[in-house]
Amino acid sequence: MRCLPHPISGAVYQEIEGGLVRVEDKEKGKSGLFTWDGAFVEGDLTQADLHFLRFIGGPTLPAEKDIIWNFLPVVDPSTGIQTSLPPSRGGASKDGGQPQLIIAPYAGDPGKQTAEGARSASFLPQEFFLDNDRSPELLPEVYRKSAPYPGGPKKVNVARFFEQKYHDLEVERLWKKVWQMACRLDDIPEVGDYLVYKVANLEYIVVRTGEAEVKAHVNACLHRGRKLCDHDGERATTFRCPYHGWSWDIAGNLKDLTAEWDFPGIREEVSRLHQAGVALWGGFVFINPDPDAVSFEEYAGPEMLDHYRKFRLETRYKQAHVGKVIKANWKLIMEAFLEAYHIITTHPQLMLFGGDLADTRYDVFGNWSRLGHAAAGGSSPHRGIMVAKEKVLEIYQQMADFNREYLKGLIGDEVAQYSDAELVEQSFNNLFPNFSPWGGWARIVYRFRPIGNDPDECLMEAMLLAPWPEGKPKPPPARLRMLEPDDPWVTAEELGTLARIFDQDCGNVPQTHAGLKFKEPPYVIYSAYQESVIRGFHDKYEKLLGLNEGE
Repeated sequence: MRCLPHPISGAVYQEIEGGLVRVEDKEKGKSGLFTWDGAFVEGDLTQADLHFLRFIGGPTLPAEKDIIWNFLPVVDPSTGIQTSLPPSRGGASKDGGQPQLIIAPYAGDPGKQTAEGARSASFLPQEFFLDNDRSPELLPEVYRKSAPYPGGPKKVNVARFFEQKYHDLEVERLWKKVWQMACRLDDIPEVGDYLVYKVANLEYIVVRTGEAEVKAHVNACLHRGRKLCDHDGERATTFRCPYHGWSWDIAGNLKDLTAEWDFPGIREEVSRLHQAGVALWGGFVFINPDPDAVSFEEYAGPEMLDHYRKFRLETRYKQAHVGKVIKANWKLIMEAFLEAYHIITTHPQLMLFGGDLADTRYDVFGNWSRLGHAAAGGSSPHRGIMVAKEKVLEIYQQMADFNREYLKGLIGDEVAQYSDAELVEQSFNNLFPNFSPWGGWARIVYRFRPIGNDPDECLMEAMLLAPWPEGKPKPPPARLRMLEPDDPWVTAEELGTLARIFDQDCGNVPQTHAGLKFKEPPYVIYSAYQESVIRGFHDKYEKLLGLNEGE
């Protein structure tokens, strides 16, 4: 049975039978009984931490699957052997015993003024870490770039998260205009393999037409509009409409117009399926429906391209891919992963073994944002715990050494190509509007998109891209596994502890979506720094949709 003290109150949360959690605060001499989802049952302690109750008593993973996601075993397809786990999964003491738990009362982060503006009291400039890198000759120049987003707090009308008119504008002015990730190239490994990519009410057949060539056809017959493909498929040579039999080859060229005698003068008009633009980057397939769109490289920008260049995401293999319908607008669930400000409340268990991530760094380079760059946790200013910068650097270098040794078992001598910063990095980045490939070796890739014409629900997906030696055959990519809407994320054991994190995040977002519909005053407030990436997103969103500031 699970049992841990709370990182702030010190009260002990203990799982008991029947989905209940007993909370005992010895300092106050009180205790209470709660359901794991927050309802008070009995006792003289009548309030408890909702997310800690979930962590202690809610749905969970089997012990052997409760592994940090970037250390999940990797299977060698030639031998069927799993890689061993690292000697420590983070937080363990040097002698291999139980980690020391960090508990301290809430003090509040007082913040401080820096050359860049107001920051957390624990904030350290990225130059501190980069100037102390032990392999400076390996460090990409882009790691030294800085781009904090200008401006102060921003207010946004709640209506853009649920009113139909905003959804309709998104379809026409956003989803038909932006580069968006459709799939991994490994998902369509052979010529003729295809995937039906859906976003809002738009659909495209993404098909491999050559060794390194992909097309994206609008999934509608040019006769009466019937969908050409109802499902994904393999080794196709023709896309034939199930209604009247009109057909096109996989490159989109007309093959057969049945009873052509009855359509005089029409052949030229229907000779080719309408296509979206296609770009390949990092092993991903991107599409853009706008024929006048800038290239993917210009859209992503040089900073993004330079930042990921050495990591060669195309060599990694997709070891997990899980999706779930969320009863909330796609922007709301995405925003939950564009700041670390929520850690102190939504993921309290993380503070038992480290800091509260108030020192997270945020940069916005055009359409690409970089979050959590060049830092090492340890301080917890919200609890008055400030770690000396020399100790933080020691932790940072220990993390680099640990990851270097672990990665040797996965990619061999390739690990020698990476600096300390590249080995430590786990930045949670975003390419506007909805694609989030993490940096470094964290494996995580997020994608969020609307479903059909309903602004009140969306599809959230998470992939794990495992390191793999370049030139060595990769395992087959994991297929998308869809959870039922009421399934907890821990149903997907292949995500490791990431699934437990998701269950906490997704405990907030549907309730946020519901609350926005009656919130007064009717606007959301985003902070100057910790939510600056979200501010940047909404500024771009307003510009694309033709909205006024905050509308």
